Amino acid sequence: MRNVIVGALLIGVLVNGMTIMDIHYTIQNVIKSLILLFAIVADSIINPRDEQTGQQGDI
Repeated sequence: MRNVIVGALLIGVLVNGMTIMDIHYTIQNVIKSLILLFAIVADSIINPRDEQTGQQGDI
């Protein structure tokens, strides 16, 4: 839960800063998307799925 709150605050501060810097809305979306993609990749590298977790959704 703590990570979700920190992530939401980070995105909020990022959007606020980009708005103050008068960055176009489309560019803001691209930057937010790249940061989200980087966070997902970093999380999957830092916390890899083990065998038991990888099989949970499989039938």
